[in-house]
Amino acid sequence: MKKIDATRPGGERPQHPQPPARHWAGPEDPLGRFIRDASEETLRAYQSKPKLVERDANEESDIARGGYANRQLFELVQNGADAAATTSEAGNIHIHLTQSHLYCADNGRPIDEDGYTALELSHMSPKRGTEEIGRFGLGFKSVLGVSDAPEFFSLTGSFRFDPVRARQRIRSVARGVDRFPTLSLPEPIDPREYSAGDPVLAELMTWASNVVRLPLRPGARSSLAEQIRRFPGEFLLFVDHVESLSLSDEESDGVRRLEVEKRSEHCVLSDGDNSSR
Repeated sequence: MKKIDATRPGGERPQHPQPPARHWAGPEDPLGRFIRDASEETLRAYQSKPKLVERDANEESDIARGGYANRQLFELVQNGADAAATTSEAGNIHIHLTQSHLYCADNGRPIDEDGYTALELSHMSPKRGTEEIGRFGLGFKSVLGVSDAPEFFSLTGSFRFDPVRARQRIRSVARGVDRFPTLSLPEPIDPREYSAGDPVLAELMTWASNVVRLPLRPGARSSLAEQIRRFPGEFLLFVDHVESLSLSDEESDGVRRLEVEKRSEHCVLSDGDNSSR
């Protein structure tokens, strides 16, 4: 019997997974330098107006615990669909849940400076007026409901959000604040250093353009497992550019694979062994 692996589009696990052969930009490449400069600009703003620290911390808390709570999976898949919207290749999105991490990978357009800005500044998303779904860049902040230190790996540049490091940096310039945002001060990272110690990430990086990796908070796993079970397959009916979506939980058997075949007068939606017209 073949061993199924949700980290690869075909679902078949290679006998000897290889490290990613494609070039993944490092922290000294253009996007990494842009992110570093943007973080320094944010620090200067916090130094000038410390109230901005509290504003950003409140916004993150409201999103993670408000209307976006328990929507992390949907928001990540939606962002993957948006990344696939402007490429000629059929979009593939893969969700993989382990005991310690959630991974969301896609083969869409790698993140650029505008995409990064949308993650950092909620209402600065470049998606308005396009066929992309998300509008305000708010959805990514929902991951703070399940992870304290999100990581984003892309062919063009990778970065992570470290709340401890962010708190230290903010305290060095802004006095009298007691609440701190997590997503304001990302730090560029070397994706190969991270993939060297994570075979799941290394496998995803052999085909994906973007991978979000979320180290999970205690107790967050059960919510994500339920989101995988309940994810609405009908989502694919509204994204012409996505060919398939796979969702897997290491604690369960197999992979939930969603596919849609669009015919002249109707669509056939497949969810594993079940299909509907």
